[in-house]
Amino acid sequence: MSKLINTVPQSWAEVYSLYEQDFKAKNLKAKNQGLALLRTAFFRYTLPKYNLPFPKGKKLTLVELNAAWQLMKQIPTHELKNALSYQDQVFSALKCKLSIGRTYRMHLTKLILWSQQQSWWNWAVIVSEKDREKRCPKMRNTRSFSKDKPRVTKRLINRGCPNFQYTLKPEEISPDLQQEFDLFLKFQTALVGNRNRQDQALRPVSAMAHVTAAKRQLGWLHRYQGIPLDELNLKKLVAYSGLTPEGKPDEAEIKAVVELVDSHLEWLREARGVSPNTELKAVECLVAVAKFLYHKASKQRSRHLVGGKQVGYKDIPIIEELRLLESEIMVRVHQSPRCSDESKKWLDWPVFLACGRRLVEECGERSACGKKRPLKAIAQSYQMAVIFMLLSVFPDRGRTLTELELGRTLFKRDDKWFVEHNAGDFKTGDSFCKNGQKRVIELPESLYPFFTEWLEKWRPIFNPKHGYFFTKANGHPLSTSALSNYFRSRSYRLTGQVFTLHMVRDSIVTHLKLSGAQDIVLAALAELMAHSQKTQAQIYDRRTPSQKVAPALQALQSLSAGILPEPIVEPLVVVSFENDAET
Repeated sequence: MSKLINTVPQSWAEVYSLYEQDFKAKNLKAKNQGLALLRTAFFRYTLPKYNLPFPKGKKLTLVELNAAWQLMKQIPTHELKNALSYQDQVFSALKCKLSIGRTYRMHLTKLILWSQQQSWWNWAVIVSEKDREKRCPKMRNTRSFSKDKPRVTKRLINRGCPNFQYTLKPEEISPDLQQEFDLFLKFQTALVGNRNRQDQALRPVSAMAHVTAAKRQLGWLHRYQGIPLDELNLKKLVAYSGLTPEGKPDEAEIKAVVELVDSHLEWLREARGVSPNTELKAVECLVAVAKFLYHKASKQRSRHLVGGKQVGYKDIPIIEELRLLESEIMVRVHQSPRCSDESKKWLDWPVFLACGRRLVEECGERSACGKKRPLKAIAQSYQMAVIFMLLSVFPDRGRTLTELELGRTLFKRDDKWFVEHNAGDFKTGDSFCKNGQKRVIELPESLYPFFTEWLEKWRPIFNPKHGYFFTKANGHPLSTSALSNYFRSRSYRLTGQVFTLHMVRDSIVTHLKLSGAQDIVLAALAELMAHSQKTQAQIYDRRTPSQKVAPALQALQSLSAGILPEPIVEPLVVVSFENDAET
C-alpha cells in the first residue's frame, strides 16, 4: 500500500527503471537507442568509479552486465549528485575522445535532469548527511496562521472574542464538583462497574469528552443562567429521572429537563452558530450524565445486556427522551451542509506530499542566509517533517501519532519498524481486534533513517520526560490539540489553506477514487485506515457529485452505436374488388 501512496526510488537501478518506463511511454515509435547509450554511460563510464572492473571488450559480457546491475542496486539514489563528476574522472582515466565524452555525458545528464523534476527527488537526496548540513530554504513568508487568523466559517463567535470560552475554569470547580467529575469518569470507564451499569465501558478518551462537555454546559448555566458556582453539580444538567415514586413516567419532570436542554441548544445555534453535530455532542453528554445519575433506578440487569445488542436503561424516561432528541438532531446532521468553506481548507494529496518534502528541506542546520539555527528549532522542524512523512504512508488518526510509544505501540524488530495496536489503542479497535488480535502495520523502509536520527539526535534535545515517540518542546507528551495546531500552522504557511489533520484521510481516499484506483486498492486502504469500505465511501470520499458521475458519463459517450436489424418486409397481399363491383 505504501508504494501506491508514495514511491521513492532507493537506488540507481530503481531510478533507471522509472526513467525507462517514462522514456518508453513518451517515445512509442523510438527504437530505445537512447536507453542503450544511457546504460553504456552508466556501466562503462561511471560505475568503474565505484570499483566495477573496466570491461575487457567492446561489448559487455553477460557476467559483466549482471555485476553492473547488482552494483546499480547498491548505490543509493542521492549519489546521482556526484555521477557527472565521477564520469569525468573515468573519462580522464580512459583518455576518451572528446566526442565520446560528450555523447555519454549528454545521456547521463538527461536522466539526472529528469530525476530532479520528479516529486521524489528531494526526499531521496535528503537522506545523505551532507545534504542535511545545507541551508534551509526561506521559511518565512507572508502567510502566518497566528497573524492572519484565517476564517473558514461565518460563525459570530471565534477565538478572538472575549466570551469564546464559556466552560468552567479550573479555579471555578469546587472540590465536591471535582470529586463528582472523577466519579462520573470512573463510572464510564471502569471495566467492572456497578452491577446496574447496562453498557460496556467507554475508552478514557470518549469518557473524558463527556466530562469536558459537562464542564461546558455547567459553565453555560453559571454564566448565562445565573446559577452560583457553589450550587453547580451534574444534577443541574439533568435534574430528574422522569419517574414518579411509583415507577411511572412523570411528564412534568420530563418537560422541565427538556425545556432546559432546548434552551441550551437554542443558545448554541443562535449565539454560537454551531453545527448540528455540536448539538448532538451536547445531548450525548447529557445521556451519559443521566446514566450516571439514575442507573440505580433502572430495574434492568446489566448481566442481561452487556455484550449484547440491546439498549440499556429503557425504563428511565428521561434517558429515552434524550435519545429521541438525539435521533431528531441526527437527521439534521445528515441533511445539513458543512458549516466551513471547504475551498479554504482542502489540499489535494500530491500537494500534501509536497508539503512533507518541503518540511524535509527545512531540516537544514543553517538558515537560508547561512546563519546557524538553534538546535531546538532544527529538532522541531525535524519532528514535523517526520509527522508529515509518517502520515503520507500511514494516514491514521491524530491519536495514533500522539500515543505512539516505544515498546507499546511502536516496535523495532529485525531492523524493521512496526505500529502495533490492541483494541483499546484506536477508535475502531473493537471491530478490528477481536479475541485479543492485534493490528500490525509494517512501516516502509523510507522512514527508517529519519526514525533513527530523530530518536538518537533530535528528540533528546527536548529532554522528554516520557516514552512517547513525539514530544512538545518543553519535554511533555505531545497532546492532540498541540499536534493539530502544529499541523495546521505548517499547512497554512506552505499552501495558504487551513488544511487539518482530520482531512488527511479524506484527501488520500478522494485522490485514489479520482485516480480510478481498483477496488482491491481501496479495500486495502480501508483496512489500513481501520474502517469499512462503507465508511470510506460515506465519510472520507470528498468527490463532488459531478466528479462521482464523470467516469460514467465518459463511458457512455465513448460507446459505439450498433447496427439496426434489417427491416421485416411484409408479403404483398393482392385484394380483389370484383365481388364488390358486382354488388
